[in-house]
Amino acid sequence: MKKEKNVLGQMKGVYMKLIPWLCCNEIEAYTTCAYDENNQIMDMSYNNEDYDLILQNRLNLAKTLNSDLNHMVATKQQHTTRFIEVTLQDGGKGMYHQDDAFLGYDAMYTRDHNLWLWSFHADCCPVLLYCQDQKIVAEIHSGWKGTVHEIVRKVTTHLIYHENCQPQYIYAYIGPSLSQKNFEAKDDIIDLVKQMSFHTSSFYIQKDDGAYLLDSKGLIQQQLLNLGVKQDHITVSPYCTYENEELFFSYRRNKSPHRNITLIRLK
Repeated sequence: MKKEKNVLGQMKGVYMKLIPWLCCNEIEAYTTCAYDENNQIMDMSYNNEDYDLILQNRLNLAKTLNSDLNHMVATKQQHTTRFIEVTLQDGGKGMYHQDDAFLGYDAMYTRDHNLWLWSFHADCCPVLLYCQDQKIVAEIHSGWKGTVHEIVRKVTTHLIYHENCQPQYIYAYIGPSLSQKNFEAKDDIIDLVKQMSFHTSSFYIQKDDGAYLLDSKGLIQQQLLNLGVKQDHITVSPYCTYENEELFFSYRRNKSPHRNITLIRLK
């Protein structure tokens, strides 16, 4: 698998920092960074009250990617395990405002080309899938609630059994999110981790004060491995959103209302 590296997209003098998932020629996928080369904030979420700034950032991103907002789609995420198939007819939903976003879905997939699927995150884990045999792409938002309730397993299982995707042809990207050393969890979360569908004791470490350090990226990767996705088809981002303040927003670090996005399209 190809390694991550920072790239810059240029649009009329605006340089946007993008971290690509370099997987296969048939897809294009990136994570946006918190600031551009001029140190201007690149928030992508309408959680921020500055609507005009967010809309302009989204328009700049679309132009940087040689696309437009009518070829992009976003949900209003609520830490569920619900997912939905979308098509080009859904392009624009959740882009200009939240009123028409798909409510309560934390994952999407599509067979349509040139439709960008968005996942918002600031410490939660974005997960991208590419099913090479069926030419399907998916985005998944897996916060701790989604992880312990196995949203990645549920979406991938659906693609395997209902969309005829063969596990050996599935590629996955586990994106920038909290690293284990910065993901402190208490018993309420760990009790749910213990109830997951596979043995999980190797994914958390108890500290002297009784709290735990949780490997959420590892839990997500294991869900994929359990379904037959090949280890060398899984890319795990080395970036931690808490540590890399110059690259990512982090709710845990400073209660940031801002969000990065990770997005994918089938060319």
